[in-house]
Amino acid sequence: MSLTTQSLYFTGPRAVEVRSETLDGPGPGQVLLELLVSGISAGTELNVFRGLAPQWRQAMDPRTRLFSDAHGSDWHWPARYGYAAVCRVAALGDTVTRIGMDEMVFAYVPHGQYAVVDAEAVVPLNAIDDPEIGVFFANLNTAYNGLLDANIVLGADVVVSGLGVIGQLVTRLLVRNGARQIIGIDGIEQRRQAALAGGATTVIDPAAGEVAEQVRDLTEGRGADTVIEVSGAAPALNEAIRTAGFNGTVVAMSWYGGSFESLSLSGEFHHNRPRIISSQVGTVNPFLGPLWSVTRRGNIALEYLSALGTDLKGFVTHRVPLAEAERGYGLLDQGSPEVMQVLIDYR
Repeated sequence: MSLTTQSLYFTGPRAVEVRSETLDGPGPGQVLLELLVSGISAGTELNVFRGLAPQWRQAMDPRTRLFSDAHGSDWHWPARYGYAAVCRVAALGDTVTRIGMDEMVFAYVPHGQYAVVDAEAVVPLNAIDDPEIGVFFANLNTAYNGLLDANIVLGADVVVSGLGVIGQLVTRLLVRNGARQIIGIDGIEQRRQAALAGGATTVIDPAAGEVAEQVRDLTEGRGADTVIEVSGAAPALNEAIRTAGFNGTVVAMSWYGGSFESLSLSGEFHHNRPRIISSQVGTVNPFLGPLWSVTRRGNIALEYLSALGTDLKGFVTHRVPLAEAERGYGLLDQGSPEVMQVLIDYR
């Protein structure tokens, strides 16, 4: 069995192309997925789209986990990308029993009409019947993982820097986590209002300046117990270090691109001893112990996804067909204030 599908390729920095290609049907233990919607990530994926991801220039040694350009790069143009798709199961390979035909599932697959994956790799969406809600499963895993890495105590004063989709999800999870204050920071008014609607106690426009000073005013001079930095901007990471209180924690959730000339480690970082934690969704905080795993985290994220469903739907601001995917990337790349979540819609 084979079929013709349309697949999205990155052909160079800020360049995408939709290509027709032949896809073989599912083998034993595999499923054929027909995509319904897929989400364009405004963080990691834009770094890849812009050509800023280190894998375009370097390769990571799997033994040492060090990046180097000595042996070429891990990625080459053209390349496929994408990792947030809601799909319909269109065909089953032999021996597949855990999911059924026409079931709606989430899958970490690149953008395109169809995909073939191992049946064990898909996530049944169970009670979620709207694919536009299901597409946030990847983002919610990332946000939840950041909170697990932060290990925030009840009653903490927490700053969320960057109120895009991930920042909005972090804000809503912090409400469940029992933060005393949730202080959202973003330069876009619509996003600040969305954070307030989601449970933030205070929002700050960084354009007004003195973010760290304003947070000190809100925390009896202490500064934040935890700053969760989600914007992916180097100046914001620098301000997050300034905003954290003595021995506070900065959780860097973004995959940073670009340069860091603005980063200063000579003032607050040296004297206030903040801890900077890199939160990467591929693993779970090891200090939580052996009871926690990526699978357990995903199961809990799925429960939260169902509970937050109506709220998440409002984050979708733009839908484009696959043929117009370049326009969708452009909307995010330009940073228009009205843009939040862009979906590629195959329906």
